[in-house]
Order: sequence, then structure tokens, then C-alpha cells
Amino acid sequence: IQDYGIFIEEFPAVLGSDGAGIIEAVGPEVTNFKPGDHVFFQGVYGRIDEATFQEKSTVEADIISKTPDNITEDQASTIPAAALAALVGLFQKTGISFPANGPTANGQGGLVLGGSSSVHVGIQLARIAGFSPIITTTSVQHVDLLKSLGATHVFDRNVDAKTIQSALPTPVSLVLDSISVASTRSLAFDVLTIPSPVPGAHLALVLPLIDPIKEKNVDNKVTVHQIYGSSHRFRYLAVPFWQNVGQWMKDGKFVPNRVQVVKGGLAALPEALDLSRKGVSGMKIVIHPQE
Repeated sequence: IQDYGIFIEEFPAVLGSDGAGIIEAVGPEVTNFKPGDHVFFQGVYGRIDEATFQEKSTVEADIISKTPDNITEDQASTIPAAALAALVGLFQKTGISFPANGPTANGQGGLVLGGSSSVHVGIQLARIAGFSPIITTTSVQHVDLLKSLGATHVFDRNVDAKTIQSALPTPVSLVLDSISVASTRSLAFDVLTIPSPVPGAHLALVLPLIDPIKEKNVDNKVTVHQIYGSSHRFRYLAVPFWQNVGQWMKDGKFVPNRVQVVKGGLAALPEALDLSRKGVSGMKIVIHPQE
């Protein structure tokens, strides 16, 4: 938000998208949550009462989940934005339904670029949905983790398209690029189009499309989709996700991000943001507003 000037149009503003905590009060029509429940949720930029960089937030009851006993609040707080981004990338415009009642992908292959980013939850959602194979890229220290989450093929992040293609029995038609810098966008596009376009090719990006890829895609042979991980904007996907994710975590089917806590409360936000800009591999940064 600071770097790109997006989302916030009025000041002062309270920021923060992801959160976890203990319910203090519920509205009269809420029946499935009660004071004292441990929960995690996604806040809203631009709505002061619903953002998360503060000690208390309000949350709509259909887009929140109870935190199971085997997950800490720090761990739970890492899930919302990353999971919603992956959710939108995999299920919004791809013709594949959210796997609320079991696999829906029917063995379709998928490639997740940047598997050790916080959007590695995309690997888990792809596994739950029945994608196969599930391919990802990462640095060497994260290979075992990503295989444990469901990746069937893990390549070095500097891999080329030919190496990925040669390892697969059939071409993949869906790429979720959780990094979306020039090099990963180019790799994604090459995987989908070389030597010829894959039927139904779909590329989901977490950052805006850049001109070189637009030039490559002049014939629109790849459907390119910039994703925005919002429970509020994509409620038809978010509501079933929030209904299922707590049980998935309790059963060990869905694992939160690893956590790096920055001490110091809200005053530590500049430090936390600087760490994020520098790049934190395999971790998500968490602060405690109440400190």
C-alpha cells in the first residue's frame, strides 16, 4: 500500500488484512460463534473497524473460522490473504469448482511458481481439489516441505520451461504465479505456450500484468488473470472456504505458514514491513498489536 498507493483513498486509515484472536462479543443473529472462541479472519482495507492493525476488529460471521486446538493464533493469522489469493487463482475463472465436498479438478495438472512464498497454500488447495501433477518452484531448502504439502514435482526457482515440460506426461494448462516478477511471468507464459499454446491455458498473477507479456499474448492464446485475495469481493468462494478450513487444519489436511514474530506491537510495523520487502523465505511475518 505504501509503495503502490493502492486500496486506501481516505486518511487517517487503519491497515491490516489478516488476523486471529478471541471473540469478545457477537451480534444477536450469530449462532455458530460465541464469546471466548478462538478464531482467525480477514480484515478489510478502507473500513476502519474491520482492519487488523489494531487491538479489536469487527468481522462478518460467514467469513471467519474457529482456530483448532492444534494451531496457534500466530499460525492461524498467516492464512487469510494468502489462501484467498490462491483460492481465486485456482477456482475463480478456471472452470474448476471449490472442493467443498471432495476433489473437483479431475486430475488436471497445475504449476505454482514460488512455492515457498505464503501462497504455498495454493499447493495444498490444489491437492485437496485433486490437481495432479502439482508442480512448483523453490530454493533447495524448501523442497521437502513443499513435497509434504502436496507437490509432486519440485524444481529449482531458476528452472526453464523445457525442463518443467519434459518432466510431465501431459502439458499443464493452469499456472498460479505467486511471485509475478518479470522472470516468473515469462517462465509461466513459456510453459503454457511453447512449442504451441496449451488448450485452455490460464495464468493467474498476484501483481499487475506487464507490457512484455501483453506483447507475447497479442493473440490472447493465454487467459491472464490478475488475482486479488479478498473474502469480501469473492464471497461465493470465501464462504465455503471459511466453512471448511478449520476442519481441514484440525485434520492436518491444511497447514498454516511458518511464523516469524516481530516484537514491539504496532510500533514494530515499520520493521516488519522492511523485513517483508527484503524477502522472507518460507515464513510469514506476524506482529501482536496488543504488545
